[in-house]
Amino acid sequence: MKRFSKIASYILIAVFFAVSLSGCTKKATPIAGANKLIVWSFEDEDVWKQISADYTGVYKDMTVEYKKETLDAGYENRVLNAILSGSGPDVWAMPNDWVYRHKDKLAPMTDTVSALINVNDQFVPAVGQSVVIDGQTYGLAAGAQPLIIYYNADIFETALSVYNKNNPDDENQAKRDRARVLLSGFPRTWADFSEASKLLTVKDASGNIALSGAALGTGNIANATDILYLMMLQNNTQLISPDLKLATFALPQDTPKQTSDVPGKRALELYTSFADPSSSNYSWSDSLGGDVEAFINGKVAMIFGYSQLTNYFSQKYPNFKSYQRAFVPQLSEELGTYVDYAKFNVFGVSAYSANSRYGWQLARLLSTEYSSSINSSSRISSVGISDVYNKDTTSLKDRSGDSPDPLELATSKTFIKGRFPDEFDANMLRAIISVNNKELLPQAALDTASRNITDILRKVGW
Repeated sequence: MKRFSKIASYILIAVFFAVSLSGCTKKATPIAGANKLIVWSFEDEDVWKQISADYTGVYKDMTVEYKKETLDAGYENRVLNAILSGSGPDVWAMPNDWVYRHKDKLAPMTDTVSALINVNDQFVPAVGQSVVIDGQTYGLAAGAQPLIIYYNADIFETALSVYNKNNPDDENQAKRDRARVLLSGFPRTWADFSEASKLLTVKDASGNIALSGAALGTGNIANATDILYLMMLQNNTQLISPDLKLATFALPQDTPKQTSDVPGKRALELYTSFADPSSSNYSWSDSLGGDVEAFINGKVAMIFGYSQLTNYFSQKYPNFKSYQRAFVPQLSEELGTYVDYAKFNVFGVSAYSANSRYGWQLARLLSTEYSSSINSSSRISSVGISDVYNKDTTSLKDRSGDSPDPLELATSKTFIKGRFPDEFDANMLRAIISVNNKELLPQAALDTASRNITDILRKVGW
């Protein structure tokens, strides 16, 4: 448990919903408002009262006007329409997937701020992978959250007890020892995860899954595409070409052993195997319902999610305490090989702001000195979770200056999906579903998705 014993919390800014995206074709009017910064974001007003007071105490010529927004299906249109009318925000929060989509509407980092901040040196890798485009930085993040696993420790304990009871003979001691290793802690590699999932899965007399070891494998899983991206990145898949004009996840790629491989196909095969009755990994059926609801109802031992799921549990099911959290499995336990997947919100400065240089100073402060205040706005109370998970975590590599990088963030990656991230995700989801339904083999499913996504990447206009 080397990895899991050293790592801090996941309590971060955590609202990441699917949105309907639309573009902006009219020329925007510069935002009026001398000596005023208008900010749109998702934190409580009380948090911003102190931030505003601190900021105006330093920049005495400026005032900060904050508007709390909701990241719903209409948020993007509200921002763009406000910018077009000349009344939009100078600084606005957005999911990291939107940065490339809206880079023409964002002011790149000013020289004054770039003299103080080096994104690739000071922030975890996923931040730079989203905000640094063609050598210019288009936003900063106050926090980030990696994909994690929620698991029911009671189901683990019961499964171990049942296994020991069913294998009492001395010749089964090695098997019992192996089961204890897998189920007393938490599986650290995908090989261990698959083995543990088999031990946790219970089937009825007809072979149907009555209790799932792990919820993944289908397109109906809440974070299906993110789990697939995680697996692809762990397999060193290049998902998109450097010029962002070609989907490459279906192509053969050289391996460290100088052989040719299709790591994207290998990742899709692994993901879908958990929902394939003909696979030894078979542990999930959509007949159990949604993965989150199945977890709440004790029908599945492990699900994947982000930290906002903890908030959902505490608000909707305050008495539900039978879960713990762990890091996602890796291909290897070897230090230096870990790859996680992260999402986060970015503070960008409008290209139409009359006060962009002040806006960038605020974005810098939000991602550094004020990051704790931003993150604490979405602090999640402890619900059957160790206190170690209730500390703030920023997107900075090393906040204290003398502690090692938070491993869960220092190893978190992401990638740019082009100007139409929702369509990118939708095509990857269709690839999963086509394999689930036996319509296409994994390679053919990825080939289809790759052709469609390449067309999207090359699309001109909105």
